Amino acid sequence: MSLLDSTRAHVLDNWRRLLRYCGTSAVGVVLGQTILRVCYDLFGWSGLVSNLVAFVIANIPVYFLYRGWVWDDNGPTQWGRVVLPFWLVSLAGLALSSLAVGLVDAATDNGWFITAASVGAFGTVWLVKYAVCDRYLFGTLVEGEGHSERAPELAGDGTQSAGVR
Repeated sequence: MSLLDSTRAHVLDNWRRLLRYCGTSAVGVVLGQTILRVCYDLFGWSGLVSNLVAFVIANIPVYFLYRGWVWDDNGPTQWGRVVLPFWLVSLAGLALSSLAVGLVDAATDNGWFITAASVGAFGTVWLVKYAVCDRYLFGTLVEGEGHSERAPELAGDGTQSAGVR
């Protein structure tokens, strides 16, 4: 199966989750950009500091929305297997965003350009973040009968493993 066919099949099989992911991401963008503009325009903080504060504050509810609403994962929190990798992927977006915001901030005092640099940089890692969350952090969900259930994970010997979450 080609990459295009595989992607098409994934979208068709997971369109509800993809819509929830997009909605959650929109909430994160609105919240993060609002915080960035408040810090930058009202508090007079630098673009980099404003971007960092916005990232940290906005990423907390986004994590819980991704976990609970997008992937229907309400099991115990696994800090080493889920939380830390989620924040590491998110930090890649922060690093790229900080670089872009820092460069734009040095060139202009326009808050809208700061916003565009931040959104553009985070947007570049958006699809990667979905893939990491879907494949590695929150596991594969099986859609059925109007609700989502976690697919059973198998141990190396092919038997269902207990206590994976």
